[in-house]
Amino acid sequence: MNKFTPTIKDSAKIKLKRTAKKIVQTVHMNPKDKGKKLYYNYLSLPIKENFIFYEAFSGLGILDNPRALFNFLLDNPDTHHYTHVWSIENIESASDNLKEYSEYKNVIIVERESADYYKYLATCQYLISNSTFGYYFEKRKEQVYINTWHGVPTKYMGYEHTIECVENARGPARNFLMADYILSANRFMTDIMYKRAYMLDGLFQGKILELGYPRIDTVLTAGKTVTYKRLEALGMDTNKKIILYAPTWKGTLYNNLDYSVEELKETIHKMSAGIDQNQYKIYIRVHYFLYKILKDDPDFKDILIPFTIDTNELLSVVDILISDYSSIFFDFLVTGRPILFYVPDLKDYKKNRGLYVPIKKLPGYVTADVEMIATSLTAICQNPEQYLEFYSERYIEMQDWCLEKEDGHSCERIVDTIFKKQDMPIAFNTLKNYKTQTLICVNTNANSHNVLEELKEYLDNVNYFSTDITVLATAFKDESYKEFFNHLPKQIRILVWYELPFVTKRTENFYQREVRRTLGESEFDEVKFIGKVTEYWAGFANAVVGE
Repeated sequence: MNKFTPTIKDSAKIKLKRTAKKIVQTVHMNPKDKGKKLYYNYLSLPIKENFIFYEAFSGLGILDNPRALFNFLLDNPDTHHYTHVWSIENIESASDNLKEYSEYKNVIIVERESADYYKYLATCQYLISNSTFGYYFEKRKEQVYINTWHGVPTKYMGYEHTIECVENARGPARNFLMADYILSANRFMTDIMYKRAYMLDGLFQGKILELGYPRIDTVLTAGKTVTYKRLEALGMDTNKKIILYAPTWKGTLYNNLDYSVEELKETIHKMSAGIDQNQYKIYIRVHYFLYKILKDDPDFKDILIPFTIDTNELLSVVDILISDYSSIFFDFLVTGRPILFYVPDLKDYKKNRGLYVPIKKLPGYVTADVEMIATSLTAICQNPEQYLEFYSERYIEMQDWCLEKEDGHSCERIVDTIFKKQDMPIAFNTLKNYKTQTLICVNTNANSHNVLEELKEYLDNVNYFSTDITVLATAFKDESYKEFFNHLPKQIRILVWYELPFVTKRTENFYQREVRRTLGESEFDEVKFIGKVTEYWAGFANAVVGE
């Protein structure tokens, strides 16, 4: 590949502004950006061997797939030599979740985005996350990054998201491309989510492990007595059978929630009317963003499950699950217990988000009518076996393809593969499409809308049967730019570059690090540039060429 030369050279004025900016940032940099600069500096420190860094749901607690792997490693005599570091957003709020590990000398709790957080993120040998690390994150070659994700997808994800697909895909896509291992519960998840929704096929250099899902081990092996005690400590009535209502997150983007608290109250009230209050009680588990709104509402005091309780430990003692489009029902399938699907907004949800699993294939009764949910609950409480028999064909069909690897030993297989380096039968371990991998760098900050016109003209002449296109765009200047990229052909993978919040010396090593930060371990056959090339982008593109 050809080397790039800048068409816009940094003038003395620009260099002076950069120096001034560096001085101002040093003196007045906000605390979060100071932390990110600390992280950048910590990247030069030696790797801490046998240290494992964990983060679940951006530091919500010791939860989900990372928790399951952590517990296995902690309890296994062959892995006692590891030191475990957990990232926690609010240590006080998560105290109930953390206290069971307070006596372990090899467990370290760090506050998310503290100096210790950045130091361990930069130096731990192993990194385990069920979501994403921030745009500043750069996996070092000596580190092993395991992304577990947090559920089998039922609704459209990534680039297939019907609203702001680029914005929804950018963080996970970048993290996946950095990962050495991505965990997949089954072939469906590999094909639908990783190959299709996040377009990793042809670019991802790591391995996808279809060895079962760690957190489902928890559903199968969690001690019910221990779980009941945890619920009792939080004031929950464990003398009654548990009905769990677990609606999915609803909204267009991140914390942009679409919920009516009053409607939710009314829904719970109507559901409760259909059950024997002496034998059953309804509890509710919601997305964390909604939880923060509901936790201080007195109407939810006795029924809202806090995030100090791991979802999969909770599922081990749930008798009936009510959900909608949440992936939680996939995990609950392993119990063989009844599931109801309450979908009051099905038409709008299919239009604005989209579903991978057809409604007619869901393993239980599906309705948009809360009164029918109440009636069904009455019937199930009276005769759960009859309900399961009626939906047995759908239930068994979904269990067959979804739970093929779920035997309670997923953690063992994953640890054997990654930590003990044992050869395991992996159903699908690499993603190759054998096309020419082309990276198109687009500097939307340097030019006018002419850049977009030039890009469109180029893309109109691409042979997508032989060429795999990745467009790398700078963060969008305005809504029109965002709209343009969100409506590019679906064959195109779009990654977003974000500027570091501090100025650093632009050595050759700097550009190589910028490439790893932005593109992970991706490899390209050719690099093209649309529009004028600044000195930064010439250095960046040349680092890609040199990789």
